Amino acid sequence: MDIEKIKKKFAKNFKDEISGFSGDLNTFSLIQLPSKRNLVYELTFIRKPRNFPKELILKKFQTKNAENEIITYKKLENQDINVPKLLLFKKSYLILEKLNGTNLCDLINDNLTDTMKLEDLDPDTRDKIINSVELLANWFAQLHIKTKKIKKKATEVIVLNKGDTRLKDFIVDFTTDTLYGFDFEDSYEGNPIDDLAWICTALLDTNPGIFEMTDPKHKIELINIFLKKYYSLTSFNFDFNYFTESLIDNLNIVMKRRSIRLSPIKKATFIEEIKKEL
Repeated sequence: MDIEKIKKKFAKNFKDEISGFSGDLNTFSLIQLPSKRNLVYELTFIRKPRNFPKELILKKFQTKNAENEIITYKKLENQDINVPKLLLFKKSYLILEKLNGTNLCDLINDNLTDTMKLEDLDPDTRDKIINSVELLANWFAQLHIKTKKIKKKATEVIVLNKGDTRLKDFIVDFTTDTLYGFDFEDSYEGNPIDDLAWICTALLDTNPGIFEMTDPKHKIELINIFLKKYYSLTSFNFDFNYFTESLIDNLNIVMKRRSIRLSPIKKATFIEEIKKEL
């Protein structure tokens, strides 16, 4: 769907929902943002409407997961988890607050290019990346603690998992030292380690990672920092075998998605390599 069609549909659906918005297509602009499954745009009004931000994020669902995402946003906002504010939803169009800050995936990977270890970075950049990864661990700790449930078996804990979690789903605002998470259409209740394994997968598979380097020491270092910070903030048990098996399964999923022509990663050999660092 081209931008002009999206603009017309937005104007039709929301001219009566946004005070001071006439529906005139010349009163706002759209810039499409990268998204694989849905259509996502940055929307800017030429003149700020009354009681509404001048800039916002518009999401047009192409999937059937809209209701799940709406419910999750409302739940997390009520629990004071750092997420963008849900402003409006109507006819598969979701309007969110636009977050100011730096995308976590870009922050990490752009700065790690042409390096082998974190110590290769200048101190300020290294501290910024480490702080951001610790903020990420804190975000997940808060998400899991505040959504924790005990099942019938005393040892079995379930939490709200973000689901299919990627580094690109987070924005860091360095002016307030705050990290925000977004994109919850795949959220579900399950083992908290599921989220941790996906984050570590994202650290390993994004460039520069294990598909570009034989030994991405800086990414293993960040995995250690992330997990240590998370478990310093929670009382959840860490099942190393469950974690590493989930990690390998995730990496094989990523390889298939990206059509990477390599043999599937074998659990036994890779787990032993990870154990040396964790």
